[in-house]
Amino acid sequence: MWWASSLLQYKPAAILRTRRIAIAVETWFRANQRPLPWRSTYDPYQVWISEVMLQQTRMEVVLRYYTRFLGRFPTIASLAAAPLDEVLAAWSGLGYYRRARMLHAAAGRVMERFEGELPRQVPELMTIPGIGRYTAGAIASIAFGRRAPIVDGNIARILARLEGFGDPPGPALMRRSWPAEETLVAASGSPRDFNQGLMELGALVCRPAAPRCDECPLRRSCVAHRTGRVADLPARTARKESRSLVIPLYLIEDRRGRILMRRESGALMTSMFHLPHGATDLFDTPPVEIEPGRHLGSFRHTITDRRIEFHVYRAGATARAIADRRGEYAWIDPSGLEALPHPSYVDKALKFIGA
Repeated sequence: MWWASSLLQYKPAAILRTRRIAIAVETWFRANQRPLPWRSTYDPYQVWISEVMLQQTRMEVVLRYYTRFLGRFPTIASLAAAPLDEVLAAWSGLGYYRRARMLHAAAGRVMERFEGELPRQVPELMTIPGIGRYTAGAIASIAFGRRAPIVDGNIARILARLEGFGDPPGPALMRRSWPAEETLVAASGSPRDFNQGLMELGALVCRPAAPRCDECPLRRSCVAHRTGRVADLPARTARKESRSLVIPLYLIEDRRGRILMRRESGALMTSMFHLPHGATDLFDTPPVEIEPGRHLGSFRHTITDRRIEFHVYRAGATARAIADRRGEYAWIDPSGLEALPHPSYVDKALKFIGA
């Protein structure tokens, strides 16, 4: 058989089990796949964009941005030619803005080295900025049908249960998962359907909590299901504690209704436009002049491991204080904010003044 050469080190029973798993995943996927937009054509560029957006971001959030982003940058050439600020503006609200910067740089590299076409093989894909082993495998298998393995947190969880790996989520589990997935995808009839099938199973069936084992096509092959350890695999790790912060935001308008904003230079959201917040140096002398009774409201927002409660104030500052920091601060018309890179919490704050 065409796939057996890569499995010669396994006993016949193991080979049959591997092939049975691959067939079960592919069959299940074809009957249960969600109608996601990038699945209509499997265009390599569109697959790439979807994979980058889905890193650390929920599917329902990605679907709100994906079509709009492709509308502004329909090709690799258009993405590479666009100013970085325009790319960051289109990414505003998706978070983890380093992904957008790497994507923009990667598009330029594809234009320079590969004549605007994504390569088909994993080693070449991994020479592109921001494309690691997982993303390269996803593009190669989903867009080009290559037998390339992919392992993320969801797939590692499936493999831990399927094979009975006792490691907690982390490097050790990933090291065991990559060879296991490589063996499975080598036995698949369609690497595209198989790898997507594993991702769908992780999202819809083999979930971290309350997995739907009765709906799983792999339950008869699953070590965890057979031994009653589904809830125990992967092994649990201590949850990373989140940081709780309370931050005041200041809405400062001029006579034309423009909002004072600051261009961030920190590592988390560099080049993004923010509202003045906290005890910023702009307001050290004189201090922020919060008008009595002008606390407009509060809202909660999460950024990575930070759980933030923002308190929104209408405030004022002297013209001289602003003029002294020209270039760092700017007056922004809220109606044109969509064209500028900014975090989504800014939009939430502006709703307090109907902007």
